[in-house]
Amino acid sequence: MSSLQSVYGFNLDSDLVQKFLKDYTILARNGKNIILCWIPSHVGILSNEKADAAAKSALSLPVTRMKLPATGMYPRITKLIFDEWQEVWDCCAGNK
Repeated sequence: MSSLQSVYGFNLDSDLVQKFLKDYTILARNGKNIILCWIPSHVGILSNEKADAAAKSALSLPVTRMKLPATGMYPRITKLIFDEWQEVWDCCAGNK
């Protein structure tokens, strides 16, 4: 259930809804005008639906605990940044 649906249905079991109602009340008492706007999700966008399905399927995977120092990620991050930069550079017309 979306947060806006929770607010609309007054589902007070949600901590997010309770915080929203508290903040809304405070702002309204201070003369603020608040307009709620429903924004549709990305349903119907194939690549996003695939990403959602992949994320949901990962929820059933076991969690493996392991310690990895941040410095262990530096080589991979550096390579990723370099590859991204190289791709942009290769697309530039007139570079050396």
